[in-house]
Amino acid sequence: MLAFDYDETLAVDGVIQPPAGEALAEAKAAGWRLALVTGRPHEDLLERFPLVGLFDVVVDENGAVLYLPAAGTVEELVGRPDGRLREELGRRGIPFFAGRIVTIIRRPYEAEALAIIRDGGLEVSLFHNRPAVMIVPRGTDKGTGFLEGLRRVGVAADETIAVGDDENDLAFLRLAGLWVAVANAIDAVKAEADVVTARPSGEGVAEFIRERVLGAPKSLRPR
Repeated sequence: MLAFDYDETLAVDGVIQPPAGEALAEAKAAGWRLALVTGRPHEDLLERFPLVGLFDVVVDENGAVLYLPAAGTVEELVGRPDGRLREELGRRGIPFFAGRIVTIIRRPYEAEALAIIRDGGLEVSLFHNRPAVMIVPRGTDKGTGFLEGLRRVGVAADETIAVGDDENDLAFLRLAGLWVAVANAIDAVKAEADVVTARPSGEGVAEFIRERVLGAPKSLRPR
């Protein structure tokens, strides 16, 4: 199975890059199963990503929501967040984006959000993704959602190839049998990666799929 982050891996500014979309379709046609592991809120992802139906498993909201496109099922893997966080963010005039589970703010507001969390004793965790800070219930991350998604389709984590770029991807990248960083990935992701692409984002994804996956010996291809 091939597993991908969305923003700045497959997409730039929220839009899937054509080389990545074409390469994903080629991998699917060659028999590879596909997983998407993203921090984007579920409904926002469906609106933005017309190729979501290519994927066997979609984990969104930074590990909190599981979507199986073929079955059309959506499942919240954790309970809804404590409403006090969003209420206090709104009261203070801090802009935020609310998903089913995830709450997303911008980095300049992180210190204020941490104060709200501390003062309210809220059981949440924060993850960085470029300029965004994603807030989810404690114990939830891309890794927990990824493992649950793999369990549903009967795939072991060490049988996956995972591709990502940023800090919040580390939780699922570290579970994969092979870990790929696109060229625009942060240094912490590149430092541990097995492979770093020569090109960034969707172009890097297309490069890896065509040169290292579809171009691999038949013994390494899915059966």
